[in-house]
Amino acid sequence: MDKLPLETARHIVSYLTKRTDVASLRLVSRTFAILGAELLFHTISFHPSYPSLSRLREISQRPHLAHNIRELVLDLPPIRDLIWGPFVRHLEAEGIDISSNTKRIPEAFRLLTYHVDQYSKLQTSGDFASMLREAVRGLPRLRGVLMKENNERDRDYWLSQSSLTLGCNGGFNYRIELSAELHGYSGSKDHYRAFAALVDAVYYAGCKLDTFYVDAKVDPRMFFDNTVRLERAGAVFQNCRVLGLKMDIEDSMVEHLIKAPLFNVILPSSPNLQSLTLQFGISCAREAIPLSTIFGSKHVWPRLQKVSFSFIDMEDQELYAFLLRHKGTLRELSFSMCSLYAGRWDDAMMFLRQNLGLVALRLDPLFELAGEFDYLCESELKMMEDYVVNGGKCLPPRED
Repeated sequence: MDKLPLETARHIVSYLTKRTDVASLRLVSRTFAILGAELLFHTISFHPSYPSLSRLREISQRPHLAHNIRELVLDLPPIRDLIWGPFVRHLEAEGIDISSNTKRIPEAFRLLTYHVDQYSKLQTSGDFASMLREAVRGLPRLRGVLMKENNERDRDYWLSQSSLTLGCNGGFNYRIELSAELHGYSGSKDHYRAFAALVDAVYYAGCKLDTFYVDAKVDPRMFFDNTVRLERAGAVFQNCRVLGLKMDIEDSMVEHLIKAPLFNVILPSSPNLQSLTLQFGISCAREAIPLSTIFGSKHVWPRLQKVSFSFIDMEDQELYAFLLRHKGTLRELSFSMCSLYAGRWDDAMMFLRQNLGLVALRLDPLFELAGEFDYLCESELKMMEDYVVNGGKCLPPRED
């Protein structure tokens, strides 16, 4: 098998879609072992737990595997799952079945408390950052980082899931409350700590990333007094072609964000940036953060082709100014749950058609505040998309 031409062997491997099949093929020959490793280890997923971080660190310490890793995915399931899953496996390993033997519930509760404490320790100590930094240092070809929230929920969901309980006879006799003060609603403070650990790891390893994408709500308040971390984030993003950020912004933060240079530091003047996704956690037209505060009034990315805004409120003239600065390169645009607190969306669509050569426009529910709060329905949005991209003949009728 090792005598097969390399391209032939690579072609064979390309037909395999299941990781188990690739793993089996690696046992056939040295050539397939190398090619299989390229496929299996191109993207490595991990989550915030001691066992997962230890596994990542072990892979990074094996050069023949580590040099294949191009992308890291930090998977962020609900906190309850991060604790409950290891706890249940621990029960099984210890042979504890509380459904048939309720006398062992106190013993099970001690194990549950242990796993809650382990997760809290990872969040409050420096272990997360140090273990991740050690691992990333061993990944010389790393080019992309993705932070992904598996099951985003609102505050009401957090309140319903923030208790870990054990009980019998229809009652819950043992309970642990997860602290929103420590973790943030929906885990947004934990997400910030994960984000900070990723930024620090990449910064100290000196990696030049092509992609940094955060698809999980991060609590920006933890940035407010940490200018050093802001500057590190800006340095990490400096060479990215693809950048995505999701902030869990509440009404009470808006005034601070308008005054503080958070976004101007985090969003650097990268000459390579081609795709930008920015999402805030609220849409509150009367308390909008001006686009000039986010991007600066003269900021230009010379290669910017794709922009996606979600839950961002804006004034029409600031939006137009930003788009005009990128009219020569911008080809794809997306607005989702955005509000205009000055101007009308149909006027904005006419502006897009007249000034930009867009090949794709995606509009999700949009709002505007022109006298009264107004909501644009799906059929109106489809008409707008067709008008801008395909030369549709008309916009939705408007009431003056």
